[in-house]
Amino acid sequence: MPSHSLAMKLSHLLLVAALVSGRMLHADIVAGNANIGSAIVKQFGEAQLKNVMLVTAAATDDDPVAWTAYAMDPYRPGEQVRTRVTKKDGRWWASPDGAGKLLPKLPKLPVDFNRLGVDAKRVRRLIDREAEIMDVDYDTMSYQLAANETTGSPEWGIALQDDDGVEVGFCVVSGETGRIISEDWTPKAGAAVAKSRSAAAQEGAEAAKEVKKSVRKAWNWTESAGKKTGGFFKELFK
Repeated sequence: MPSHSLAMKLSHLLLVAALVSGRMLHADIVAGNANIGSAIVKQFGEAQLKNVMLVTAAATDDDPVAWTAYAMDPYRPGEQVRTRVTKKDGRWWASPDGAGKLLPKLPKLPVDFNRLGVDAKRVRRLIDREAEIMDVDYDTMSYQLAANETTGSPEWGIALQDDDGVEVGFCVVSGETGRIISEDWTPKAGAAVAKSRSAAAQEGAEAAKEVKKSVRKAWNWTESAGKKTGGFFKELFK
């Protein structure tokens, strides 16, 4: 009897621990970005959330009210599932939006929502302030969320467009800290000082531009990315 009672208590403790762990996971999702994570978990379960590789939102002049999440299908190896997360009547809802081989390439690591501490609203404020400092006018902002292929840290890839839909800036922001990891305001910010540079300075600037081009290319996940680009940014998709 004593051993049976001990086993019962142990089972109960394990069950409580599992429930607490689940609540902690959901709490972390809410702290980071309740809109996307919680909606996916509620509709499709944690198995799909843990396989989310990329989250995007189309260009908008306000906080996004619709997101698209691409995940590896947990039940069909090599296949992808696409989920639409939208806001309706003040609540966020996830619905299926396609399956199969949807994108030609995806990030190497899944998005860890437990590490996502900076949501889209905060990212928008950070980039808006940075654009003001750089004296860059923009009309809309589009979003991508993916994991750094080396560290697994979630990162935001933010593109800014003018009123003609031409990309005028691109920034990468840490989804954990909000630090701006990379930013490029070419051609406007770079053209103003290009003529006054020495040959050595110009060579260094060209090298830096190549680095920024490679960063931008690395974030070209979707087929439609970069179609409405102009000037310098057209070079990125040749």
